[in-house]
Amino acid sequence: MKLKISILFSLIFISICCQSQTIEIENRTIDYYFEQIGELELKQLLEQKILKDSVTLSEKYKDSTSNRLNREGFQKYAEIKMNIYQTFFKDYLYQQKVEYGNDIYVLYFTMAGFDDMQWDIIKWTKDNWNGKERLSREKAENDKNIEKILWNYDEAGKNLENIRIFIKNDYLVMERGNLYHSLYDLKNKKVILNEESPWNASDNIDKTEMNKWIKENLHDKIENYINTVRE
Repeated sequence: MKLKISILFSLIFISICCQSQTIEIENRTIDYYFEQIGELELKQLLEQKILKDSVTLSEKYKDSTSNRLNREGFQKYAEIKMNIYQTFFKDYLYQQKVEYGNDIYVLYFTMAGFDDMQWDIIKWTKDNWNGKERLSREKAENDKNIEKILWNYDEAGKNLENIRIFIKNDYLVMERGNLYHSLYDLKNKKVILNEESPWNASDNIDKTEMNKWIKENLHDKIENYINTVRE
């Protein structure tokens, strides 16, 4: 009898542990989400008979000169892509989280238009964190238990490598394209540095000039903050 009770308690304990682990979620990359987009596009292209198979265009939608999509086919593809984007990116999509005290800071990604990419950092408490891949815009705007800390986006030349957030010297840093873009003071709970649109701030010349502006006006200043001893 005692053995049965012991086994029962063990099973309950394991069950509780497993439930608590379900709120954990692995880091996500941009590619992770766009692979899903690609699968959805392929499915629609096949269903609407724009493609015969995964690599072969239907004759009806193929330009005889270039062997690419003709005008009608391109228009249909654009409609498919737009509909998928509107549905897929209606929410914020999880990329990564870091913890500080009783708070969890989560990096989310979404599209800020047809081709512009946006990143948001949203603060949860550990008690309220749900560990889900998607966060609805409605919840982000109306839930008083979570707080949008900052956001920024890329309009043209995009810094998509090494996208992450990390904590150093009691500061929260957002990094993209191996350049620091944002700095949040965790002790004093305020944004120190962030530019919502680096492309506009750098006068819309090209990616090289934009990144030069980011390095001079954001990255170097943030690097100084996180490497300076705090009082």
